[in-house]
Amino acid sequence: MLKKEFAQLFRDKKMRAVMIGPPIIMMVVFGYAVNTDVNDVRMAVVDHDRTAESRAFVEEFTGSSYFSMYVYGYSSKKLVPLLDRGEIDCLVQVAQGFSEDIRSGRTAMVQIVLDGSDSNRASVVQSYLNNVTAAYSMKQFQERVQTQVRTRQKSGMRMPAGVDLEQRVFFNPELKSRNYYLPGIIGLLISLITIMLTSMSIVKEREAGTIEQINVSPLHPLEYIAGKMIPFAVVSFIIIFVVTTLTITWFDVPFNGSFVFVLFTGLLYILSTLAVGLYISTISMTQQQAMLSSFLFFVPAILLCGFIFPIYAMPESVQLVTYLNPLTYYMNIVRGVYLRGVGALVLWKDMTAMVALGVVLLFMSVKRFNKRME
Repeated sequence: MLKKEFAQLFRDKKMRAVMIGPPIIMMVVFGYAVNTDVNDVRMAVVDHDRTAESRAFVEEFTGSSYFSMYVYGYSSKKLVPLLDRGEIDCLVQVAQGFSEDIRSGRTAMVQIVLDGSDSNRASVVQSYLNNVTAAYSMKQFQERVQTQVRTRQKSGMRMPAGVDLEQRVFFNPELKSRNYYLPGIIGLLISLITIMLTSMSIVKEREAGTIEQINVSPLHPLEYIAGKMIPFAVVSFIIIFVVTTLTITWFDVPFNGSFVFVLFTGLLYILSTLAVGLYISTISMTQQQAMLSSFLFFVPAILLCGFIFPIYAMPESVQLVTYLNPLTYYMNIVRGVYLRGVGALVLWKDMTAMVALGVVLLFMSVKRFNKRME
C-alpha cells in the first residue's frame, strides 16, 4: 500500500503541483513581499518659527532612518493637499514662538497631522514621531540640567540623582516582521498539503472505482488509512526541514531552539491535519468538492490562528473559536522555538491542547471513514 501511494503521489501532476508550488510561492511572498515594517516615512514640514531651534527640531526627524523629507515649506495651505493625494504620510507644523518657549523652558507647540487611511501604518508612524519628539525633549532637558549642575557646582550645592533608562528588545532586536511571519509558514504548508492531498487522494479512489477493490481486499481499513497518510506525513517532514533551512540560511531568521523539538511537535500537528483531511474525504464525492472543502477549512484556520491578526485583538467570542484550531497551538510552538528558544517546559500547554485536538479529530475521522467504507 505504501509503495503504491508513493508511486501515485509523485506520478500525479496535480499532487506534484500542490507539493512544490505552495512552498515556493509562500516563501517568496512572505519572505520578500509581505513586510509590515514601516520605513521611508514621507513627511512635510511647515516651519512658522524659522529659527535655528526649529530647524534643529526638524533635523531630529530627517536624521532618523525612518523619515525622509518630502517638502519643507512655510505655508500649510500649500502642503495640506499633499495629504489628500497620498503623497505624504505626515505633516509637521512648528508653531511660531517655538524657539522662545524652548529657551524659557516652557512647553513648545508642534502639530502633527497623520494620514490615517492605513491605520496600522499610521499607528507605527505615530509611535516613531512620539519617540523622536521624546528624544528631543530629553535632550533639551539634559542641557538645562547640565546648566543647572554647573551653576550649583559653582555655589557648592549638589544635584539629586536622575534615572538612566536603557531599553533592550529580546528575541527580535531589529523588530523585523519577517522574523515573525516566516516561522509560521511551516504550519500553513503542513495544513495545506496534508489536508488537501489526503482528502483528494481518498476521493480519487472513489472516483476511479478502485475503492470497491479495496473493500473486498484483505487490507484492513486502518491499514488503508495508514497507507494513505504516511506518504503525506513524510512529505510534511521534508517541508519542515526545507523551510527551516531556508528561513535560517537564506532569510537570516534567528533560530534559538531545538530542531528535533520542531520535528517532534510537527509530527503531533501532522496527525491533526491528516485527521481533518480524512474527515473531508468522507463528506466529499469528487476531487473538486474535496479541494473546496479543504479551502473552506484552511482559510478560517489561517485567520483564526494568530498568523496575520493577533488573537488578543479579536472579540472574546471569536477567541473561544481559536481554541478549537490546532494551527493556533502549533503557531505558538514554532514561533516560541524560533525566536524565544523555549522547549517543552514552556510550551507544554500548547502541546497538550494540540495532542488532545488531534486525538479527538483522528477518532472522529476514522470512525466516520469506517462507516463510509461499510
